[in-house]
Amino acid sequence: MRVLVTSGPSREPIDEVRYVSNVSSGKLGLAVAQAFARAGHAVVLLRGRGSAAPEAGAGVAAIEFSSALSLLEAARRVLTGADAPDLLIHAAAVADYAPEPAAGKLKSSALELVVRMKPTPKVVDEIRRLRPDLPIILFKLEARVSRGELHRRALESARRVGAAAVVANLLEEVTEGRHRADLLRGDGSLERLDGREAIAAALVREAEGILRAVRGKAEGGA
Repeated sequence: MRVLVTSGPSREPIDEVRYVSNVSSGKLGLAVAQAFARAGHAVVLLRGRGSAAPEAGAGVAAIEFSSALSLLEAARRVLTGADAPDLLIHAAAVADYAPEPAAGKLKSSALELVVRMKPTPKVVDEIRRLRPDLPIILFKLEARVSRGELHRRALESARRVGAAAVVANLLEEVTEGRHRADLLRGDGSLERLDGREAIAAALVREAEGILRAVRGKAEGGA
């Protein structure tokens, strides 16, 4: 199986020195990519600049991106290449809005700085248009909402892009030493996971099952 994993934050420039970003470290995405590589799968990792990176010899081909637009451009190249992936794990924390960047460096002497922002491309929506048949596992992070509301929002995102499953996280349950998540499937089933390695291992099993089902349908219809 060939797997594309996105991980880490996007950086949206304010000027040529400053940028807007988020709290994503990319550690979970890296753990997922490495788990697939250990299971014998071919892995391409699109990682946000400054996020967790694989060590040499880990079996993960890493490509760095910066902004949401650069992530989309990198994803397009991988998805249309000779070794196009069979499945996408979309764990990157992509900014929903980006400043209109200024040339050079804005002066720091002003009493306030007003930054105008505009929507960024919806990377996963663009990927879905490019590859309508591509199985996708999404990640959804929320903060200070109930678990029921987290699940509702996660499943809504999954339905919008036709994702096979979604990993739902609460920011309050993500710390340096702990990471809890719920894996929600299209059939309504739920698997609660605790720890990056447990989440990564579950996603390998999930992806392998999804691909078996897809290939089974293809063979049955042949």
